[in-house]
Amino acid sequence: MTIDYKIDENDFLTHQLFVASKSDRIKRKRQRSKILVPLIYVAFGLLFLFQDKVSLTIIFFIIGLLWFLIYPLWERRHYIKHYKGFIKENYKDRLGRTATLEFNNDYILAKDNGSESKVLTTELEEICEIPTTIFVRLKGGQSFILPKDKIANFDNVKARLKELATYLKIQYDTDEKWEWK
Repeated sequence: MTIDYKIDENDFLTHQLFVASKSDRIKRKRQRSKILVPLIYVAFGLLFLFQDKVSLTIIFFIIGLLWFLIYPLWERRHYIKHYKGFIKENYKDRLGRTATLEFNNDYILAKDNGSESKVLTTELEEICEIPTTIFVRLKGGQSFILPKDKIANFDNVKARLKELATYLKIQYDTDEKWEWK
């Protein structure tokens, strides 16, 4: 099966955010930032409470609460801004190019504006489907990004990828509720 499609900045952004959302290190960092800082403010608030400085106690409790509620929103936008800059710097030559992928049971042939690469299907690690995209993830950490809205006959492509996953005995994960949060 052969497919042709163009990939843009939003497709790369979706991929970067998806990988970040699945990274244990980034999950721990985000959780720590969300909880640890408000706890420090509350601890200082309790310290001031024991010193009978009620106004400082209230201020520190409010700052801790605001951090807990507002920081996740800021952090979400911060990651998006960071990855957009990363994509513009590192993928600028790949944006808007027509890519061609040919899926066989033994290899995937990728063609992109004069370059061609052949990847053995034994290098496939998993296939992940989210609401807008399918990621064919390789063992080396790279992925083929397949935006659903830019591929003709997408249902046939999806069926072929499921068939390939079964043939290779790798996971085909579907997360239809995934979103960057």
